[in-house]
Amino acid sequence: MMRRSRWHLGWVLLLVAAALLVLFPRAIDALKSLEQLPAAPLRAGSLLVARPGRVSENFDETVVLLLDAGAQRRTWGVVLNRVRTRQGERLPEGVDRWGGPVNPALHITLTLRRPAPEGAQPLLEGIAWYEGRREAHLPVGESLTFEGISAWSPGQLEEEVARGAWWVLEGQPADVFTAPGSLWEEHAVRHL
Repeated sequence: MMRRSRWHLGWVLLLVAAALLVLFPRAIDALKSLEQLPAAPLRAGSLLVARPGRVSENFDETVVLLLDAGAQRRTWGVVLNRVRTRQGERLPEGVDRWGGPVNPALHITLTLRRPAPEGAQPLLEGIAWYEGRREAHLPVGESLTFEGISAWSPGQLEEEVARGAWWVLEGQPADVFTAPGSLWEEHAVRHL
């Protein structure tokens, strides 16, 4: 009798283990799908909000505004919420924010100026961007100049988004001129 109950117990345990092997991965996949919110498409004007612990330290707690995006070309933009270089150094005179680790000699200016300067590219409602520094006569608060850019090779950013490194949101004009110290927190708290 004792032998038979052990045999039944063995079969029951084997069946439970098999069920767990089948169901556990499905449960994990279901939880992961709940974690990943539907991403907005990657296009000019999208915001990338760095997910904690999932991006390189260059982008830890950053919000990036995409200026150009596409699956077949390089995707690039500027970090909106850094007022110093990643190493903590002050930015040069006439530069408001660190735009990213790529090409620090490049300056990009986002402006509210109407009409936009010649050659400026429209981005979000009321905002355009151009290569170069802010014009000296513009009042503070109407334009921001960035040093360097954030750039990804074709398909690289899509892969990072697919593995959950970034939340992708539709950018709003207010995001560009929000105080840099609170921008990441304002967006991240909605997803944490």
